[in-house]
Amino acid sequence: MTRSETNDIIVEQTASDAWPDHVATLVHALRIGGDGFAVEVAADFPDVASDEERGSLIERARVIADGMGPIDPVTLGALPLQQIAEILGETYWVPRAWVFQGCPHEGYGTTLRCDPVALAAWCAAKASAITAERFAPDAARFRTFAQRLSAAAQQAA
Repeated sequence: MTRSETNDIIVEQTASDAWPDHVATLVHALRIGGDGFAVEVAADFPDVASDEERGSLIERARVIADGMGPIDPVTLGALPLQQIAEILGETYWVPRAWVFQGCPHEGYGTTLRCDPVALAAWCAAKASAITAERFAPDAARFRTFAQRLSAAAQQAA
């Protein structure tokens, strides 16, 4: 199950919850670190007043997490963010920031990886979405990124 599929399931299942963001965070915590990690994460929710409420949120998250399939193994050809940054000729923080903008990725934390082909398509779409003349350099930059990623994927194949 990919991160996107996981997020879609969580959004669907938590839509009626009082704390959908907290439940979603706890589902991820349960899946990557187990019960102990989920308890630690729940302890950091400053807006949840009681331990009973935290326990209830963890139980709700456990029901959702138990109903999900395993996390997919790494996609063949996916590269760590540092290698993606080297292909782009940028720092690690450029592709890392893209993760928060919705670029295709898999894994969590230090295991974040991107498929260069999917990332090239994402960069090309981002370049074509930039239409204003004053942002032309940004569009050109994303087109260049898409070309570099496509070339790297072709070399690897």
